[in-house]
Amino acid sequence: MTRTLFHLAAAFTFLAAGCRKKNAEPPIAPVSQAISPGATPLEAEQAVVTASRGKVELLRGSSGSWAEAKVGDRLSVKDALRTDLGEADVAVDGVKVRLHEASRLELTKIDKRTMRTRVHGSVEGEVDKTGVIDVDIGDTEATAHSEGGHFFITADGKGVVAVASVTGSVHLTNGGKSVEVGKGQISRIAGPQAAPGLPAAALRRVLLSVQWPNVKETNKPSLPIAGRVEPGSRVFIQGQQVSVENGGVFRAQVPLRQGKQKIAVVTVDALGRRKQVESIVMRDDSLPNVRVKKKLWQWH
Repeated sequence: MTRTLFHLAAAFTFLAAGCRKKNAEPPIAPVSQAISPGATPLEAEQAVVTASRGKVELLRGSSGSWAEAKVGDRLSVKDALRTDLGEADVAVDGVKVRLHEASRLELTKIDKRTMRTRVHGSVEGEVDKTGVIDVDIGDTEATAHSEGGHFFITADGKGVVAVASVTGSVHLTNGGKSVEVGKGQISRIAGPQAAPGLPAAALRRVLLSVQWPNVKETNKPSLPIAGRVEPGSRVFIQGQQVSVENGGVFRAQVPLRQGKQKIAVVTVDALGRRKQVESIVMRDDSLPNVRVKKKLWQWH
């Protein structure tokens, strides 16, 4: 049986943490799944959307408007895909890329077994021994190159980058310096001009520590939340992405509606592993004003 992308990831012990997504929709077809037999061969300088779930949009060239992307859509140089609460797979022979939620991918070079793209957000790739991929990362000069392996790339939009390899290796370059990210390792870039950090082993478990306010009922229109994740991770609160500082600290004011509600904080680390924590809060405008001391919730 063909090994799928997710079966590859599961082979490593550092992915063994209990990070199952709660109430997840059925997964889309694995990136490593080959194009179905009998399908028309890929034309020169085209990639194909091989799977899609949720909200995925396509932009043709540098002009025009975004439209719904569909499985089977063929993409040329300068075409782009973006996701909201969704994912999409794009492939050429020998190269498969998965665009994760709240991310964008722009194609800059396509050959039969070569792909070059610029990514914003998070992507996951698999390259066989016949394929080559080059990824220009976010709004930085960082590039990642792989000629075989399974890897993850995350860019936070502020110059912070994380590259993790599950199998094979990824050559990461920025600030005039390069490192080779090997199997089971992560390298991070702390800013647009920063050199890549020395590759290190991934944490065995997903880090997500949240400081909740010391109140369960409030008359305030929003709730302050702070916490810490592994640097290079992304954080979503109530489905909205929030900024993560270089050291992995995040803070947010979460809007509240009237009544009892669940607040969900989700992190996705550099290896695509997910962890979620929740709390229940009641907003009641009839409650008297109560001052909340910052030290009860603020992360130092």
